Amino acid sequence: MTFIELKADQRIIRLSIAGILFLIILVSIYYDPVNYKITDCSFKHLTGLSCPGCGLTRSFHAGANLNVAQAFAFHLLGPFFLLGFIFLFVKYLIDSITGKSIQLKYNQALTKTIFLIIGITWVGFWISRMIYEML
Repeated sequence: MTFIELKADQRIIRLSIAGILFLIILVSIYYDPVNYKITDCSFKHLTGLSCPGCGLTRSFHAGANLNVAQAFAFHLLGPFFLLGFIFLFVKYLIDSITGKSIQLKYNQALTKTIFLIIGITWVGFWISRMIYEML
């Protein structure tokens, strides 16, 4: 693990990103998408089937309110994305406050494999949900 000094503009950018992530997390806690709909899914409206992202907002809300079982029921990957947002919020906040960016060493092949697994899981979940909806 190494530390890189951040310039003033880099600190402001990281603080801005942390602020946006904080707002997303805060809205996820207090906005209940089941009771207040903003928009309907165009894909679902046209086809009658769920799109790959259907349920993510409801999953974020359930996960942010610590209802883990319901979060997974709404979308299989929702809780993982929410945890990723929380991790990035904390990292960017710490980076902007300290003025140093924590650089973690990672294996590129392992990272690509993880993203491939996430992609395959997401597509597999979507296909299985569409098959279930067609039955």
